[in-house]
Amino acid sequence: MRSLYLETAFDIGAKLARDAVWDGARCNWFGPLHEDFTGTQELGCGTLGPTLYDGTAGIGLFLARLHKATGDPLAARTAAGAIAHALDRAADIPDALHRGVYTGFLGIGYAAIEAGAALERDDLHAQGLAMVHRAVALSPDGRLAIDVMSGNAGIIPVLLALGAAHDDAELTDAAIVAGERLLDAAEPSERGLSWNAMGEMAELVDLSGLSDDLVADFRTQRRPNLTGLSHGAGGVGWALLELAAATGDDRFAAAGRAAFAYEDSWFDAAADQWPDLRSHDPGTPLGAAPAAWCHGAVGIGLARIRAFALTGDAGMRTAIESALRISARSVIGQLARRSGNYSLCHGAAGDAEIFLAWAQASGDAQARALVDEIARHGIERYAGAGRPWPSGTPGAGESPSLMLGLAGTGHFYLRAHDPDAIPSALLIAPPSTVSHARRVSDPVPRLAA
Repeated sequence: MRSLYLETAFDIGAKLARDAVWDGARCNWFGPLHEDFTGTQELGCGTLGPTLYDGTAGIGLFLARLHKATGDPLAARTAAGAIAHALDRAADIPDALHRGVYTGFLGIGYAAIEAGAALERDDLHAQGLAMVHRAVALSPDGRLAIDVMSGNAGIIPVLLALGAAHDDAELTDAAIVAGERLLDAAEPSERGLSWNAMGEMAELVDLSGLSDDLVADFRTQRRPNLTGLSHGAGGVGWALLELAAATGDDRFAAAGRAAFAYEDSWFDAAADQWPDLRSHDPGTPLGAAPAAWCHGAVGIGLARIRAFALTGDAGMRTAIESALRISARSVIGQLARRSGNYSLCHGAAGDAEIFLAWAQASGDAQARALVDEIARHGIERYAGAGRPWPSGTPGAGESPSLMLGLAGTGHFYLRAHDPDAIPSALLIAPPSTVSHARRVSDPVPRLAA
């Protein structure tokens, strides 16, 4: 069965290579984009930017890893063209997003370094490392300075990984400075520590992707700081525990645990869910967060699985079990209804990552079975039937990008084929030589017949 996963990834890569638009040694793609028309964000179509999240760096990363897995020369050529575009067009990124992993220079540099290794291209590796140092040279106090998507929480694990891989103390020191900025920005409460990442984003309407109404709400009424991985306390807590593991600094460890405590305090045991605090007003009922990497149980679970591996703290197991259970319930429901999408950010391909991560960490066969169920369903419903893969952009057709479209779907199938050889794109972290994870009792429900 796993050979079929590699075939599916190959077919997706071939489609991306076919659709690439070339200009010399660079290539790009057309895809769905939200742009500002008459003062509101409207869905349109255009060429992609250079970023890891929804640009050519992300597509290049997938295609480079596809080449390494298959030896396909067309994947290699197109990967190099995509990375060349990302490196050349980095200046197009708005200043506030420059340092980000998924939105800025650091993600482009990381993709180029990874592509250079996969393609055996020393030039791409060198250009990628230069781009990483370009990101490090920027101020850690930018307008988006907190979250995993664009801020200091995202850059810490990547800088630690690259610093260790290249024996580069400058990158490790930059990760420590980013951690210090997170400590400075922490907001203590009786719940624990949290960060006002959405408050930062509300200042940047055109860059945030938030609806005008939601941004207006954040400006006029302060809502609780978020839980979750991409913009919430869970992502910051994970980053600080990575820093604690690398440095031995107890301040980072204590802050990371306090961030998880904040997240745990919002868990609604009766409803068996974490709430969606993005639209929560005081005095109103809590609504369930989506089970996704960006917001909800999948991202929360990924952060806790990694934290469990780093610390061996048995207290992490309760949140891990909850996240696995909620994610399984959500994805099984989506597959039964034949709804949702296959993106990494907030679709079935991203949902599968929590089960893949737990199967790797603990050997849980049932978690691995859920990965296979998600993969099989996608092949039967989309690849085998010749239907377009549904993207993570509502109202749009297929998208070529990593976190919202085809490249991410293909990356999921590469991971499902050989998770030990293909690193996660959703939790980019330093290699861990010791895992404290242990099988917990029946963490996910049985698959429906």
